[in-house]
Amino acid sequence: MKNLILGLLLSVAPFITQAQSQFDRFEDIDGVSSVIVNQKAFELMSKIGAETDEEYLDLIKNIKTLKVFATEDPNVAKQMKAEADRYLKSGKLEELMRVKNKDDNVKIYVKEGDNENFVKELFMFVNNASGGDHETVIISLTGNIDLRQVSKLTDKMDLPGGDELKKVK
Repeated sequence: MKNLILGLLLSVAPFITQAQSQFDRFEDIDGVSSVIVNQKAFELMSKIGAETDEEYLDLIKNIKTLKVFATEDPNVAKQMKAEADRYLKSGKLEELMRVKNKDDNVKIYVKEGDNENFVKELFMFVNNASGGDHETVIISLTGNIDLRQVSKLTDKMDLPGGDELKKVK
């Protein structure tokens, strides 16, 4: 019985870690700026944020990872778009909103959480609508995330796409 359970866990493990490692390769590519914040860092932020509001502290206590990858290199941007498309086709996320203006396309997806206000993952992809030389950005936020509080996090960390996240209610 133990061997059966171990075998099942080993066969499922690549799928569980796929989302976390799928975009990590961009971290090592020239021309890509990246920010990776793990759960331990968020725990530390919650402990040293004495002057920070309580809702923000509750939000960061429940975050496991934040990954941001950004580039202005058109070739890398194509790779990032292809990788994001593959990830989205896996069917694990549902579209929350789309914004298209003269400069950018912004797509926000979520993986459902325990109730309608919480998600397990928030995924955002931003690219240039006209194919020009604007920044392409991938953001993945995992944990037990209160959608009503996400814009506070993007404001405090000055993350790209924060204006679009303010529209999420």
